[in-house]
Amino acid sequence: MNFVISSLTKFYSKLLLLYPGSFRDEFAEEMQVVFRDSVNEAVEEGIPVLMLICLRELGGLPVNILREFWHEFERKETNMVTNGKVDPVSGIDEGAGVWDALIGVLPFLLFGIASMLVRTEFLFPYPYYYLKYAYADLALYVIVLIGLFFGLIKGVPRWTYSYLGWSMFLAWSWMGRSVDGFRYPPFTHDQPLGWWSWLPILFVIGLALFLTRSFGPLRQLVRDVWQDWTRLSLAMYAFIGWLAIAAGYDENHHPYLFAFMAASTLAISGSVWAFLRSRKAGKQTLALLAGCVAAYIIVRISDATWELGPWHAEVYGAISIIAFLSLIMFWPVLIGFVRNSISDEERPGPVL
Repeated sequence: MNFVISSLTKFYSKLLLLYPGSFRDEFAEEMQVVFRDSVNEAVEEGIPVLMLICLRELGGLPVNILREFWHEFERKETNMVTNGKVDPVSGIDEGAGVWDALIGVLPFLLFGIASMLVRTEFLFPYPYYYLKYAYADLALYVIVLIGLFFGLIKGVPRWTYSYLGWSMFLAWSWMGRSVDGFRYPPFTHDQPLGWWSWLPILFVIGLALFLTRSFGPLRQLVRDVWQDWTRLSLAMYAFIGWLAIAAGYDENHHPYLFAFMAASTLAISGSVWAFLRSRKAGKQTLALLAGCVAAYIIVRISDATWELGPWHAEVYGAISIIAFLSLIMFWPVLIGFVRNSISDEERPGPVL
């Protein structure tokens, strides 16, 4: 039994290496002593108690590690502000850095790649080909939820809204999906997920609030949207990305289909890059609108060179679609109008 105790203690000491260095230096030795004493007591009470002790430590380990890394991040930020290396209050109109912009563009690029992969048999060959849609969506959903989580605990930088938009879009699209989408052959009597598809987002938000021990991320999100409505437009842009990259090529069998889908992906991703790097709301709005128009033109060229249709139908369709997409993206401008009207009412009038 001494071998079991020493092995468990050694394994636990290796797990402690996952904590931040400053935390290990201060608490690692004490934690090892407490764990060894707990194991010694559990051995005397029997194997079931020993297993419970091990499961308790392993179950709480991921959350504890994430919490300590977040505390380490907060300490570094506080030290940087105290030493005058950074401005404690960041401007709402500051453009994102190169790496932050890349992080914000990532979900759009991944969606484009996934949309092209599901058009092949690379993921699941026949007769399991239909499973690729379900698993591709699931993989993307997990990635954007992880991005949303880190965005929330890092103070809701601008790229967070890319992940928020994709998380909400995928949750909405999964409301009509049932569990049979992950099986072969499908069972049509399965009920759709419905509102259950939103539970992962709620879990991620709850975990972020738990680790930060405050409602600060939610308050920051609401405050940023109130001050800069274009952030909400960036979140809505996920729907535009789906229309331009996937839905726009539905039932399209163009011989150069992948080239057109890649061009649409680059147009949408490039507009998000320009949005994140811009500092002014006007340039950000222009970037999103330009990406929307460019992607739509690419889709229409693909359709026109595959199956020619009446020219007037193309013109009417272009006007209606672009107007519809603009409405989706820019309805948050109403928030700006409301905020400005409230500011005008609160501004004191001239003294007579």
